[in-house]
Amino acid sequence: MDYIYESLRTDWQAFLSFSPKLIYALVVLILFAMLARVLGNLTGRVMQRSDRLRTNERYVRRLVTWTMRIVGLVFALGVMGFKGLAASMLATGGVVAIVLGFAFREIGENLLAGIFLTFSRPFELGDLIKSGELTGTVRSIDIRSVHIRTADACDVFVPSAQIFRQELYNFTRDGLRRPSFTVGVAYQDEPERVVEALNKAARSVEDVLPQPRAFTSVQSLADGWIMYEVFFWVDITISRRDLVGVTNSVMIACWRALCEAGMTFSTDVTTALDIQSVPPVRLAEKPANG
Repeated sequence: MDYIYESLRTDWQAFLSFSPKLIYALVVLILFAMLARVLGNLTGRVMQRSDRLRTNERYVRRLVTWTMRIVGLVFALGVMGFKGLAASMLATGGVVAIVLGFAFREIGENLLAGIFLTFSRPFELGDLIKSGELTGTVRSIDIRSVHIRTADACDVFVPSAQIFRQELYNFTRDGLRRPSFTVGVAYQDEPERVVEALNKAARSVEDVLPQPRAFTSVQSLADGWIMYEVFFWVDITISRRDLVGVTNSVMIACWRALCEAGMTFSTDVTTALDIQSVPPVRLAEKPANG
């Protein structure tokens, strides 16, 4: 019984001598927890003010919060005298990170690429981009992948590393697009008149920008026709129609202008022949001579 009492008394004395360090460690944990919350909220508010950073506000805020909490835990262990344990935790964490990095190399690569894309921001939500052979509209941006919706309504989740490695085309970063199309017109029609008619028709379409001005160039002199290419500009951020609708209107306007000018045009004008029908011949019976 005396042994048990002596053991309890010794443990109690040890606890009393250790309690100040424990209190200091709790204070450190509480202070770092509060600091983590304040910094996380501050980071979120700052990112909410920027359209470029708003989409990744939640991820960055949580990253800042948990980083400060881990730092607070390491400091608390050091205050309690467990400096070796804190150092071993950091070392173990580094070793585990290296092992996991080799084991899950693709996941780690996508995470790092996602972080780089978060801060470089080559595209935003709603942008029309092309990465490799894939073209579509950005629906969401995650750390591991980017959600792209193609023109045929297919949802594709592209790994961030794939977008980061390949060349990236952003068609809508400033909203300005320059569509074009070609049309073949017969050699018998004067090129000056053709260019003038196509330019006038393209510039008259609503939603086609007056500046830069639409223009037509002679693309090539083919065997049976002259190929013309019509260029025009559209700002999709202010246009009331999408790019396909504006392009269709321009093509219809050019078709109507060529038709009204009496020009021969087709994808292959050698087959665009004007067939004129022969006027009907009336036969009259010759009156019989008396």
